[in-house]
Amino acid sequence: MTSFVDIIFLAVAVVFVVTRLYNVFGTHGNEKNVRVIIKSIDKDTEGKIAEDIAQIIRENNSGEVKTSVNIENLSEQDKVLSKLSGFDKKVFLQGACRVFEMILNAFSAGNIESIKGLVSKKIWDAFSKAIDFRKENNMTAEVDFIGFKKSEIKDVKMLKNSVKIIVEFESEQINILKNASGEVVEGDENFVQKITDVWTFERSLNAKNKNWLLVSTKKSV
Repeated sequence: MTSFVDIIFLAVAVVFVVTRLYNVFGTHGNEKNVRVIIKSIDKDTEGKIAEDIAQIIRENNSGEVKTSVNIENLSEQDKVLSKLSGFDKKVFLQGACRVFEMILNAFSAGNIESIKGLVSKKIWDAFSKAIDFRKENNMTAEVDFIGFKKSEIKDVKMLKNSVKIIVEFESEQINILKNASGEVVEGDENFVQKITDVWTFERSLNAKNKNWLLVSTKKSV
């Protein structure tokens, strides 16, 4: 078990790199499918999350020069996004995919402290209630994330003081729920699910605050 001191130390490290991540929200590297089974998050695993985020920041600060575009040739969606200073659609989607994996794994493992700065209070409370329910019923969740089939921005909403970006993720996963005896009570260890999630990220239009927060999640039928 991770000690209280270790948790405090780790939280400080993760908050620091996540805060830097908000401003770029992605990488310029190629997406890679990640296949992992998360049962619990120990100190080494949490530390790896911090290292991964730091690597994302280094890749984004590589000094790449972005070319300008003719706004007349943009779609309505892109015209709205062009109003966001420094916004890069490709970079945002790559970052959203990384965040999707982090949140999925943390929630499945029942340890969401490392993603607290990435979600709204409403989402945090919903996650906490679901995890508490599993604990009260002596259940554990496991996720085997195979990879993304597709990710795309479905809609952009410019509000008075903020902007919302709705992203659709199509991924392949194996999700199971086990009881206290280790028996599978939900899901199938040998069945790969094709799941479509629609997540909404929101950011304040305040120039001093460029933090993106996950404010809504839902499954798409």
